[in-house]
Amino acid sequence: MTGQNRAELPAGEPACRALLERILASRQFAHAHILKRILQYVCERSIDPDAPPPKEHEIAIEAMGRPEWFDPRTDPIVRVSMSSIRDRLLAYFATEGSSERIRLTIPKGQYRAVFTEVSAPAAGASLAGALARFWEPYFSRQAPNVIVYTEPLFFRDERGHYVRDLYVNQPAAADRLRQWLPSADPSAWRPCYHYLSAGEVHCLLSLSRLFHEAGVPVETRNSRIASWSDLHGANLILLGSPRTNTFLRSLQPDAGFVVTETTIEDRSQRIRKGRSWSGARYQDGALPRMTEYAVITRRPSPTPGRAVTLIAANHGRAIEGAGHVLTLEDRVQELLQRFRQTPDEPLPDQFQLLMRVETIDIDDEVVHVECVGHRTGR
Repeated sequence: MTGQNRAELPAGEPACRALLERILASRQFAHAHILKRILQYVCERSIDPDAPPPKEHEIAIEAMGRPEWFDPRTDPIVRVSMSSIRDRLLAYFATEGSSERIRLTIPKGQYRAVFTEVSAPAAGASLAGALARFWEPYFSRQAPNVIVYTEPLFFRDERGHYVRDLYVNQPAAADRLRQWLPSADPSAWRPCYHYLSAGEVHCLLSLSRLFHEAGVPVETRNSRIASWSDLHGANLILLGSPRTNTFLRSLQPDAGFVVTETTIEDRSQRIRKGRSWSGARYQDGALPRMTEYAVITRRPSPTPGRAVTLIAANHGRAIEGAGHVLTLEDRVQELLQRFRQTPDEPLPDQFQLLMRVETIDIDDEVVHVECVGHRTGR
């Protein structure tokens, strides 16, 4: 029967190893480095069918690098991570892995990798449904598509020291160095744009990959050296903060969810969302979990008939998390359900989504993204 599972395959089979490599390289796991290590570890431990599956304590120490005194009774990070892995595996086989002839699952209640062959690939397409609906203005091919990223400004001295003020992104503001480096001579520091935000780059790569898989051309432009004449007539995706991306700043709405220099404001309810730290529930060794917020805004372009999507935050990892969600069929489907429309109805021309993004490992890896608010219209 179509889609019916056959016998379980040994985890060490070359075909199973090849499938694991494709899964680890997929959109679902592209930037989830800790989850990759856990999945690889569980698969390796599953090669010997007679060996017992690893316990939480072993996974935490050997795959996640936790200390020997790790206690799964007080720290649920392994269970939380495994739940995320199961969700991502389901999403992979429902989208970009829908044509795979082998399925990988980790049954609930045990940490063992199970590979099973299916008699025929499951129906489905990675860029149909919710993804196609969300990105329809960009996939219609009626205009070029451009992703506009940012370059944060650094200052460098002759000895190779680099400094950055988060609130300075114009070379003329070098005098501000005196405020936090009293002994510094501003004339000794030269402006440079040698580095990019890792989170913003990961977001750009996720979006570029999505467009590539859809067969839709997309360009990338640097906001610092681009001009409105360069972007005129294009569908735009603007990344960054109002501090660093002048296009994003000028197109950000005055009401609703607004990214300021330090927080995200819900101006209709006078609520502010800023960075928060927590170590009470999820503890990564001695490192706490961090929460950031990002705003996804869709609005018409100044050029009639074109669309603009803003992915804005004051932290690169928040931009990464929000942008990555927009490349996943199941997650975009969740977002669209908030609009309470039928699948045949077009999306509103203007809407906003407030995303909570949680990271661990010195805010270096996104582990959870959740939509916590939305607005439609002006």
